[in-house]
Amino acid sequence: MGKISDYIDFSGSPQSIITSLMQKNVSVPSWSYLRKMYNPKEHPILKDTVNLRDKIRSDGSVEKSSRRSIGMERLLVRRMSEFMFAIPVKRVYHNIENNKIRQDIANAIESIYKYSRFKTHNLKRSKDFFACCEIVTIWYAIKSPNKLYGFNSKYKLKCKTFSPKDGTKLYPLFDEYGDMMAMSFKYSVTVNDETKTYFETYTEDMHYKWVESDGWSLVSKEEVIIMKIPAVYLCRDEAIYDEVSGIREEIEYTMSRNSNVIAYNSAPILKIIGKLLGNREKKNEDQRMFRIEQGGDVGYVSWNQAIEALKYDIQESKAFFWSLAQMPDISFDNMSRLGNIGYDARETLLTDAHLKVGDESGDWIEFMERESSVIKSFLKMMNTAWAEEIDEVEVEHIITPFIQRNETAEITKRMAANGGKPIESHLESIKRYGQSNNPQETLDMIRKEQTIEAQNSITDIFGSSN
Repeated sequence: MGKISDYIDFSGSPQSIITSLMQKNVSVPSWSYLRKMYNPKEHPILKDTVNLRDKIRSDGSVEKSSRRSIGMERLLVRRMSEFMFAIPVKRVYHNIENNKIRQDIANAIESIYKYSRFKTHNLKRSKDFFACCEIVTIWYAIKSPNKLYGFNSKYKLKCKTFSPKDGTKLYPLFDEYGDMMAMSFKYSVTVNDETKTYFETYTEDMHYKWVESDGWSLVSKEEVIIMKIPAVYLCRDEAIYDEVSGIREEIEYTMSRNSNVIAYNSAPILKIIGKLLGNREKKNEDQRMFRIEQGGDVGYVSWNQAIEALKYDIQESKAFFWSLAQMPDISFDNMSRLGNIGYDARETLLTDAHLKVGDESGDWIEFMERESSVIKSFLKMMNTAWAEEIDEVEVEHIITPFIQRNETAEITKRMAANGGKPIESHLESIKRYGQSNNPQETLDMIRKEQTIEAQNSITDIFGSSN
């Protein structure tokens, strides 16, 4: 692994240091480009006055053309995130059997994830990642005495994720072997109507912070005690919606043009054959009458639109969009047509989506493994008595694609694997049901009622002992 000092001279001027750190050596599409596809309010159709022209009426008023923008990319990002993380990531700890210290370490790591609100954090940062193609999660310790992790700790471990979507510009620096040497990010903060721009850099041993005010100046410089960059970075070279945005744009123009046609033809057209005799009817008259010469006729012109062809075109385009994205269209309308299908049928329908999750999960699992390594490094400093054992604990991350669970099918499957025997105790069943405030008391009451019922049955059969 290369040293950051071989690439950046931190003894130089702040401007030269930051200029060197901003030399991004990974290929990621810019958020300014992606945002125009992701955000429906920035779609080109909303400003297109060439293909969708506004009409100027005779009185000078403007009749605006229909311009419909559809947030299909945003919906795709949400669907991808939900399919990956709606079922929380499961962590399996290895090499902890028959070792109490390592088991305590595993429990402490799990508590760190729990109190960092990782279930919701994964959903949030995955949406940011799929939207703008890069994220970085920074881990840091704050002084807050607690016992959350199974021991008396002076510090609480927290994390925060940054992405271009929230206005932060990311500048990772890798060596020729792909190892991260520095992680920098630039952001702005507004306090009391005053906006300041900051630039922060983490290396394996130092944390720098500069502020921009008539040039860059160093605000703080502190050591990184874990001797590791407390950040994990994830990026991709193409947005998941990049190749399907053209289909969405075609749908927008088709719907907008059709809306203009409907608006234009919505007013009825009166057809009069022959010469009109007398004056035309006036509004609010009691009797409505047209007088025309003999052989003439009066009627409305009917408008026949090929609506089925239009519906077919839009439906096919939508289906093509979701097919290329490898995501099912799980809208209410589509799902209601399926009816009450079985668990196996649902799994089959979601095969493409599960394959997509499997394809995407590789990078995420590597990302999470690096993250667990950072957490372990912090844990060594928080509880020095575990320092020699922490690295012996292996953490495996399992991403489970979303599917509507069928509890009956799951129980049947597990019982079959268990030789037809029960897979949980009576008390566990009451706890899982979750409606009892005191499961043990509920179980005792059930047993008492069963005992009384059994005694009554015996009395009915054999009669009273008296």
